[in-house]
Amino acid sequence: MKRGIVAHFILILWCVLLLLFGLPQAEAKPIGFAIPFPDLVFRQTLPSAEQAYLGIPPKMVFSFKEIQGDLVLVEFLSTYCVSCQRQAPIFNDLYQSIETDPKLKGRVKMIGIAAGNNPMEVEIFRTAYQVPYPILTDPRFTAHMAAGSPRTPFTLWVRRDPHGGGVVVSSHVGLMDFKSALDETKAVLQYNLALLKPKKGAIYEGEALKPPLTEKELVTKAREGMETSGGKVVQIEKIPLKDGDWIYAGKVDFATGQMNLFSKLASRRAVCDICHDTFFIYTFDSEGKIVEIVPIQLTKIGNRHWTGEDIRKLRERTVGKSILKPFPFDPGVDSVSGATITAALIFDSLDKAKEVYETLKKKGYIP
Repeated sequence: MKRGIVAHFILILWCVLLLLFGLPQAEAKPIGFAIPFPDLVFRQTLPSAEQAYLGIPPKMVFSFKEIQGDLVLVEFLSTYCVSCQRQAPIFNDLYQSIETDPKLKGRVKMIGIAAGNNPMEVEIFRTAYQVPYPILTDPRFTAHMAAGSPRTPFTLWVRRDPHGGGVVVSSHVGLMDFKSALDETKAVLQYNLALLKPKKGAIYEGEALKPPLTEKELVTKAREGMETSGGKVVQIEKIPLKDGDWIYAGKVDFATGQMNLFSKLASRRAVCDICHDTFFIYTFDSEGKIVEIVPIQLTKIGNRHWTGEDIRKLRERTVGKSILKPFPFDPGVDSVSGATITAALIFDSLDKAKEVYETLKKKGYIP
């Protein structure tokens, strides 16, 4: 009987370990401390009350450095992130506590940065959750990527240095409770910045993105993208780009002649803390026209895989368009049910694909 109890205990322990360490969102790398916070630039006109709260002049373009206060609490979020939605009322209470505390009011400011969200999405979120502090839009993930593309919610405490810049003094990945958030806010205000030596590095550094396919399988998928229009790949090679990135270049025979096609693996870290990373291949021709989208790992709410209908809709919205032109994401027509965050990442990757095209042109692979 004792053996049975021990075996049962070991089984339970094993399940707990799987839950703790086997989830897709688990990333154990430490968050940067004493890292300078980038002087992000935001292009939006805030209501006068929010401008007054942040201490910025009434203008459309302003920088993070212009925000007044000794400490700025920055929350990276996505309006579609479940944990961000759960955290909203907690941070609403945090804001009220700060604003009613004479020792904190005026010294501590709060902002949200909505990764991949446009003004309409942010307004819907703010109205639904009655958020009292400013949420700044980041539709092209510019601020999000500058911070290392963190999973959301991602909270940073940024102190002002003597030169007006910002330095990260604390951070937290995932949902926070009210007491922990308030205690941390009070604690970091006590830090003596004169004793803090700024460091170089990333604010957030997640695990390296690894596609769920072998090299051989990726080549097969790249060929699939090149042959979707009825051609036959006669030669394919892997071309290095920059910073360890690469692309497949192929010579493809068609009935009308031979064409050069390119298949690029797009890898994006999940934006929300309970989502899987996104991987897909986009294939384009020498004129920059997308000829195929090949899914590798595309998931939706509940981490379910996209359906054939989901992929058909994606191709309908992307194939035939040029990567040399802007690729804006409109959640009203471009989204897939239950997969708005993933769809936004796909469109953002295609929006940035022009850089890949220009690199190929400089290397002489495109005339």
